[in-house]
Amino acid sequence: MNAIMSLPIIKKGSLKRGMTLIELLTVLFLGSLIISMTFVVYTNSSRSLLRQDVVMSQLLNLRAGLASISRDIRGVGNGFSLLGLGQNQMVQIYTKDENGEPNGWFRYPAAGGVLPPFGLAPIYAVDGGEDGTDSIYVASLSPDFIAPLGQLAASVTHADRRLSLTNILEVPGGVDLREIVKKDDYLAVVPSSGDPFLVEVASDPASLTVIPIKSFPSGGFPNGVSELPSGSVVYNVKSVVFHGYSINRQASTNETFLTMNTLESQDDILSEGIEDLQVAYCFGGDNPASLTNYDWAFSGLNNQPEPIKSIHLFMVSRSTLADPNGAEYAHIAHLNHSKVDPPDGYPRRFLETTVQLRNY
Repeated sequence: MNAIMSLPIIKKGSLKRGMTLIELLTVLFLGSLIISMTFVVYTNSSRSLLRQDVVMSQLLNLRAGLASISRDIRGVGNGFSLLGLGQNQMVQIYTKDENGEPNGWFRYPAAGGVLPPFGLAPIYAVDGGEDGTDSIYVASLSPDFIAPLGQLAASVTHADRRLSLTNILEVPGGVDLREIVKKDDYLAVVPSSGDPFLVEVASDPASLTVIPIKSFPSGGFPNGVSELPSGSVVYNVKSVVFHGYSINRQASTNETFLTMNTLESQDDILSEGIEDLQVAYCFGGDNPASLTNYDWAFSGLNNQPEPIKSIHLFMVSRSTLADPNGAEYAHIAHLNHSKVDPPDGYPRRFLETTVQLRNY
């Protein structure tokens, strides 16, 4: 029996209509446009967020650096007047290595081509000139009371490890002697003439009659001093704050940093991306409100006409990332730093402030 194959009957209009080529191209174009717009929005948003992050980082580094220097400047010279010293006079103190061992007597770097004598002053300046950055060094002491502990009963040589005192301070009954003097305190030995010397207490003393002190650096006392004479007055100045601020550049990466020196360490990084530090000084009775009354090129100590009353700080930060759009930015010139490099692709910002000295 023959099978009769029957084909299905297709009714008119039952087939779904397909896309034409024009419709397909239109869909592809619109899809590509939407994807492109989304990518552009995403890219611009990412760049904007990155730019804002860089700006925030620059401002935070600028504020941190300025805050640290400003705080030190406000307290500069504290305790120096107790030793009978003016703003441009020095005490002798030694530096220490990372283990706290003495490794030499303190000396500032040369300023204006002149190497100063050994010693620590309340303030010291190194001007970078028209094509460089400035440096500033500030120091202060932290005495708890103004009465001396006593006077040297015998002279002290470089080899001595104790101070023998006479005319000692009367300690009230019931007072712990460690509240008067204790291990690691700095004592100032003040002779009738010449610079005072700062020494460290080696251990808690049993009395004020004999105070053990730490060893001095090898090679004798600085500036030709042979001994600390008997009769020198001894004060407890507790601690010494010394900070030196300058700009350092890492040659391999061209990164710049605001660094800080202390008596125990060198070039500790304080703020990243800081490209320039400019410092100006207002002396005596001049009006600190006008920048024209400031000395922009002050260096060292010997050319100091009057006590410094206020200091103007100007700091420049350079972005760590180049501008993503390829724009160029000029270097910022200020005060006597007038010669700067050509523009480059790194955005820059600056902050400035004027700080009054409290102790002068």
